[in-house]
Amino acid sequence: MTHSLSGMFPSVELFKEYQNAAMAILEKSDCTMISGSPFIKKSGWRKISFYFNVSYEIKDKNVEFDENRNVQRAEFVVRAYMQGGRFSDGWGSCERREKRFLKPNHDIPSTAETRAKNKACQDVLGIGEYRPGASQFQR
Repeated sequence: MTHSLSGMFPSVELFKEYQNAAMAILEKSDCTMISGSPFIKKSGWRKISFYFNVSYEIKDKNVEFDENRNVQRAEFVVRAYMQGGRFSDGWGSCERREKRFLKPNHDIPSTAETRAKNKACQDVLGIGEYRPGASQFQR
């Protein structure tokens, strides 16, 4: 199996192999449970990106500061590229009030960038909200 979907329209079986290959490279530590459902963490999306040779470019960013130059909010738009020219833009944001950050001036923009990269990767690969174990209910 090659992991490029360029060229002919893939069969359903090939596309499922493609999704399963992405999930097969993940380890248990690459996923987390949120409200009882498994989700892929940053480490998992980076492995999937590496496996499928996805590259990223920050297209836009906005970091908002208060009067003391403390980061309050950040937004990123990141473009994910595949070798064949396919690309997708992902948007991510983060605000100070979301959770307790140890180093908010770093963590808020970093979290927004990560969210944008994860979304761009999901979209460029056509995986969307595909989660480990989700396919077991498809029959």
